[in-house]
This record gives sequence, C-alpha cells and structure tokens, in this order.
Amino acid sequence: MISNDELLTIVVESRLSHPTVIRTMAAQRLPAERWRERPLVLVAADHPARGVVAAGADPWAMADRGELLRRLARVLMQPFVDGVLVTPDIMEELWMLQAWVRDQGGPAFLDGKLLIGSMNRAGLAGAAFESEDVVTAYTPQGLAEAHMDAGKLLLRLNLSESRAIRTIEAVVAALNELAALNLPVFLEPIAVPLTTDELVRLMGVASGLGQTSLGRWLKVPMVEEFHRVARATSYPLVLLGGAERQDQAVLLQRIARCLNEAPTVRGVLMGRSVLYPEDGSDPRRVLASIAELLRGDAIREVVEWPGL
Repeated sequence: MISNDELLTIVVESRLSHPTVIRTMAAQRLPAERWRERPLVLVAADHPARGVVAAGADPWAMADRGELLRRLARVLMQPFVDGVLVTPDIMEELWMLQAWVRDQGGPAFLDGKLLIGSMNRAGLAGAAFESEDVVTAYTPQGLAEAHMDAGKLLLRLNLSESRAIRTIEAVVAALNELAALNLPVFLEPIAVPLTTDELVRLMGVASGLGQTSLGRWLKVPMVEEFHRVARATSYPLVLLGGAERQDQAVLLQRIARCLNEAPTVRGVLMGRSVLYPEDGSDPRRVLASIAELLRGDAIREVVEWPGL
C-alpha cells in the first residue's frame, strides 16, 4: 500500500507530465446507466472548496488530500456505491489516480459511476459573505465539456441577509443553463437557521426556481418531522448526512426513519459522515450498510485492492 505522500506525488507528477489523460479518460469511461431506476448511494467530497475540512472530532481530517483521495478511490471501487460529488480539482485528481491504479493492474473505479460536479462554492464557511454563494467551480458548460453526468447547486439562504439574493440569482441562472444542456441537477436547499419549519418553506422556493422543473433532484437534511419536508415537494429526494457527530448505528437509524416517513426518498448523498465515520468504522462497511438499508440486498464482502 502506498503512503499518502506517495499518492500525492503520483498526482503531482501526472499534473506536470500527463495533463491530457484527464479528458481522454473522461471521454472514454463507461457511463452511468439507468441510475434513475434504483436507490442511489452517493458520496460527497466538495467540502474543502468551501473551507470546510473538519470531520467528526478531527478538525483537519479533510485537509489531508492524499488520505481523502485514498478513501474516495476505495469506496468508489465498491459496486454498491453509485457515484461521487466533487469539485473540478478532486475530479481531475481521481482521474489521475485511476490512471495510476490501472497501470498497476487495478480497476477502472470511475467506470459506470454517476459523476456530479459541485458548482457554487463561494459561500466560504464562516465568511462575512457566506450568503453570496455564486458559481466558482463547475459551470454548466464546464460540466458538459468534462463529461460529467450532473451538477450540484447549494441554495443556502439566510433571509435576514439582503446579499442572499445574489445566491438566488446565481442558482436560477445555473438551473436554466443546466436545463438548456439537458443536464440533471441536485439542488440542496439549506435554511439558516435550520429548522423544520424554515426548511418546509424553503422546499417550495427551491421547487419553484428556474424555467423548468425537469431533471431536478433535491438534496435535503434529515431533520425532525422529515415527512413535512418531503410532502412540500414532488421532486425525488436524496438524504444528506450533515456535519454533526454520529456513529454508524445512529446514522442508519436516522436514514431508516426518513425512509419510513417519505416514500419519495430515492437515495443518500453523504460526505464526512461516511468517509470519516465517528466510530472509526471502515467507510466501505458504512456504505455497504446504507446500501443494504436502501435496497434490501445483503452485502457480505467489500472489494479490496492492495495498492490503496
């Protein structure tokens, strides 16, 4: 198994010597097929671009890029993990890492996966301008050129701040352009402060933005009285894990509760809570348990590749 420093060296050398491998591999990969027909198990790793690197009790967990890439590659090797949400830098690093893995006889772990590009990351955590969350990562056209499958937008609104209108304008413009390119979108409405009442109201806002509703999914937190949130929209829903500390058992209980309350839930899209489990569990095992909960199929083994 290579060290984190060796992994980073592989990526840096690829950046310098083989930058064209990214577009070549992206254009040639096996696409995600029929992903709308099954409950989705997705992982997210777009947090560092918003200045968020804490996970559980470790305030710097996601700041170790080598470890983050290793964890992402290992979970994406699992057939029960359907895809990943990332910013352009991490997506390109995963392509570079896959090229090395394949050279070592390993799997093409991005083949058949749903690749979702994160778009608005300008609302840096804790910044005075946090509500001005305009597009700073993937653009709709950039998603198409990079052969991504879908985009993700964050609609984080604090109604007491007048500058939040810029976020709404940026999100609407991106939604319309994504629709024109026939690209699906995962829209994440987050109310500040986050209460069930405020989220229910925001679901109606998120549902009504843009010139069409087609191709849109909503990514929502697992709040109390989740059934009220789910009933506020007709969009397919995916659950997000959130930043709070929780062990695997608690996480699975919360997912099960939301599934029972809302038949419109069509998957999970979680980051730190599954990549860096609070109880130190193997992320692959955590995701296997989530997949079993969503689909009812027992997963007895995880894919191992000794290089990572």
